[in-house]
Amino acid sequence: MKVLFQATNHSTFRSTLVGYLYEIAQKHRVVLFVEEIDSFTKKILGDKNLFPGLEKIIFFSPPFRGDILRKNYYLNKMSKKLIKDYKPDIVITPEDIWPMSLYLLKFAKKKGILTFALQDGFRIAESKKLYLWSCLTNSHLRTPDFLPLYLRMLLVKMKKYFGHFMYYWILPVSVGKMPFWGKTSFAFWDISPGLRDADYSAVFSKRDYDLSIKDGVPSEKLFIIGHPLEHKSSRNFFEKAYFSNNQHKKADKIATIMWPGENIEFSAQDYSLISKKQVLESRLKIVKLITEKLNDWQIIIKPHPAIEDIIVIEKLLGGISGNISVAEPSEPADKYIEMSKLIVGFPLPSTTLFTASLQHPNKIIMSLNLNRTFLGDAYEKFSGIEYIDEERKLTRTLELIRNNKYNKKPSTSSNSRFSGINELLDYIYGKGIH
Repeated sequence: MKVLFQATNHSTFRSTLVGYLYEIAQKHRVVLFVEEIDSFTKKILGDKNLFPGLEKIIFFSPPFRGDILRKNYYLNKMSKKLIKDYKPDIVITPEDIWPMSLYLLKFAKKKGILTFALQDGFRIAESKKLYLWSCLTNSHLRTPDFLPLYLRMLLVKMKKYFGHFMYYWILPVSVGKMPFWGKTSFAFWDISPGLRDADYSAVFSKRDYDLSIKDGVPSEKLFIIGHPLEHKSSRNFFEKAYFSNNQHKKADKIATIMWPGENIEFSAQDYSLISKKQVLESRLKIVKLITEKLNDWQIIIKPHPAIEDIIVIEKLLGGISGNISVAEPSEPADKYIEMSKLIVGFPLPSTTLFTASLQHPNKIIMSLNLNRTFLGDAYEKFSGIEYIDEERKLTRTLELIRNNKYNKKPSTSSNSRFSGINELLDYIYGKGIH
C-alpha cells in the first residue's frame, strides 16, 4: 500500500507515532507529513535501513498564532496536492479533530481513500472532564481577577465557541471549502480519535477504548492496537534508535522528577483553586522529602518543554540540596527515563509516566497527587505505576526504595488482538471492511 502518514506534536511523535511509522515503513511505501521534529529523530528517519519504505518527508506549519489565514491557505493547498500527487491507499492521522488533519481527511474521503486516526498520547480522562479543567484553568489565568468566577467561566466558554467558529467555519470558508460540520472540536477538548471524519480509529488499551466510547466514538470503527513499545518489532526499533544512546549513563541511584508545565491546580472536591504559590510550595516540599530520604541519590528535575521561568526554578531547587540538577526543558524525556531508577510525576498526569511504564516496566514509577487535585488521579488504578495521594505513603515508599525493599507491581499489557499496525491494516482490507 501507499500510506500518507501525518503527525503533529513533536514529543508524541517521538514517543509513540514514530514507532507506528517504523512498522508501516517495513512493508509499505510512506510519505510523512509532519510538523517540526527534533534533529535526532530527523536523522533517524533518514536511515533507509530503519525506514526502507519512507519515500519523502514534508513539513508543515499548523494554522495557530501569527498569520493564521496564510498558514491555513497553504495547509489546505498542501493537503490537496498531497492527495492528488501521491494517491495514497490510506491516510493516517493522529486524530480527526484538528484542522490540519481535517483537510487531509476531507480530500482523502472525496477520493474514496481509507482514513485512519491513531491515538498518539496518554488519555487523562474523558472529554467532559478535560473541557472543565480547561475552562477552570483559562478562567484563572486569562481573565480579570476582579470578576466573579461564573462570569470568568462564561467569558472563557464564549472564547471557545469563537475559536470553534474560527477554525471550523471561517478558515475552511476562506479557502473556498464548506465548513467542517459538527459540534466536536479541539476547542472543547474533544480529543478521542474517531470522533469526526476518520473511517476507523485505534487506541492503546481497553481503558482508552472505554474513554473513547464515553466520548461518543462508535464502537464499530474503534480498535485496540497497543502502544508501539508493546509490539516486538517497534520496541526493538526504540531500543536501538533511542534508548541505547543513554544506556552507558545508567545508575542505581538516580531519580528524575518530571516537572509539569502547569503551575496551578484545582481541588477534586469542589474545583477550588490551588494557587501557583501553593502548588510551588507543595512541589518543593516533595522534592525536599525525596532528597532527605534518598540522601545519596542524584535528583534530576526534568521540566516540561513549555516552561519558560527555568532560572527561577533552578534557584529555588538549588537551595534544597547539592544533589539536585535541572535538565534543559527541550531535552527528550526518554533520555532521563533510560538513565534513572526512579521516575516521579506531579499533576497533571502526563504521557511521560505512561511511556516510562512501557519503556522500562521494571523501573519504579510514581504518580503523586498529595493535594488530591482534579484530574490528578488518572494513574490511580494504572498497572505499573505507583499512585500516591498521602505524604505518609510517599515517605514509606521512599524508605522502601532506599532500603532496596520496594516490590514493583507488575504491568499488564493492552491485550490487543493485533501484533502491530500492519496486521490491523491488513485486517481492514482483508475482511472487506473498507
